[in-house]
Amino acid sequence: MKRNNPSPNGQATPTMSRREFLGLSVLGLGIPLAEGLTSPSAPRAASPEELAILYDPVKCVGCRACQMACKRWNNLPAESTDALGIYESPTDLSAITWTIIKLKQTDTGWHFFCYQCMHCTDAACVAVCPTGALFHDERGFVALDREKCNGCGYCTQFCPFGVPHLQTANIWTGAAKSAKCTFCQDRVWNGLGGPSCAEVCPVGALQWGKRAELLEVARARVAELQARGMNARIYGETELGGLHRLSILLDEPAQYGLPAAPGSPALARFWQKVIQPLGNALFGVALAGILGVFLFVRRKIRMEEVR
Repeated sequence: MKRNNPSPNGQATPTMSRREFLGLSVLGLGIPLAEGLTSPSAPRAASPEELAILYDPVKCVGCRACQMACKRWNNLPAESTDALGIYESPTDLSAITWTIIKLKQTDTGWHFFCYQCMHCTDAACVAVCPTGALFHDERGFVALDREKCNGCGYCTQFCPFGVPHLQTANIWTGAAKSAKCTFCQDRVWNGLGGPSCAEVCPVGALQWGKRAELLEVARARVAELQARGMNARIYGETELGGLHRLSILLDEPAQYGLPAAPGSPALARFWQKVIQPLGNALFGVALAGILGVFLFVRRKIRMEEVR
């Protein structure tokens, strides 16, 4: 209910009741939620000019030069050492291992396979990141600004490839930061070349360059391998809008521990566009409620003082 209070110049000015104030506050807090429910979120489309990495397991000799180059360039410590202090090869991707070579068995025998971030065009990790720490670089790969990371861990839960991991930044507070392959973003941004893993590969099993050109190389290579009787195929050409880490497979994706049809990040976009705004709105409503209680109690105290 509005009341007219006298102004300094003697004219009445409208005022707003506490109920109206709280109502408008809640309405204002609901605007982000409404935007989340209605904002379009069309998936990205890969550009031919964007950068990518191509991996050919037939060429790979398992030397792990890529694995070591990744650790050296990104200052990543050894995963573990044995009793004599000798370095032991990591067994999986982690917060301090962003590139790893594993030995896999397929229909054509045993082959090495390199695992890294897939740098998805339609990336779930980017979709759920609430701070913008994970983002698409204009060259296509998924970059990471660790300064913005709040350690929520959403990226680790939504990535269909299990790539991002949380690295504990403070063991006392539990604060953490996301960690994953960044396509050696600092090298690219400073014109120093491409990803260190591809730069050092002695046999050309890892190559980097424009995505369209690498796809042509991959198609020709697959045709060659198929002519030799191998069950070769390209993984990453269309998955999740097109991956920027392309791989030649010699068997079904499941044999490599890869999803045949990686889950669409629709849930991830729903999380960012609806669930997070809803949480913010509910938090705002709670604050508005606390403010309402405070004003009510304050009014009661004043009425008691008047009496």
